[in-house]
Amino acid sequence: MIDSDNTMEFLVEIGANKKEIKEELERLYDVEVISVRTMITSKGEKKAAVKLAGEGSANELATTLGLL
Repeated sequence: MIDSDNTMEFLVEIGANKKEIKEELERLYDVEVISVRTMITSKGEKKAAVKLAGEGSANELATTLGLL
């Protein structure tokens, strides 16, 4: 999911913390992460809402990942 405020949501490992999620996304996709919010879904999955720096970065990353 991509929000208008340059935020994307990812399913992540249940044991991953915010710092690990931020570092891994920056390393894998060469993006700058501003913030990470995590939540556990009712299905027991962990989601991370990641806000990216730079105008349109979420759209660019989604295009790179083949989501758009």
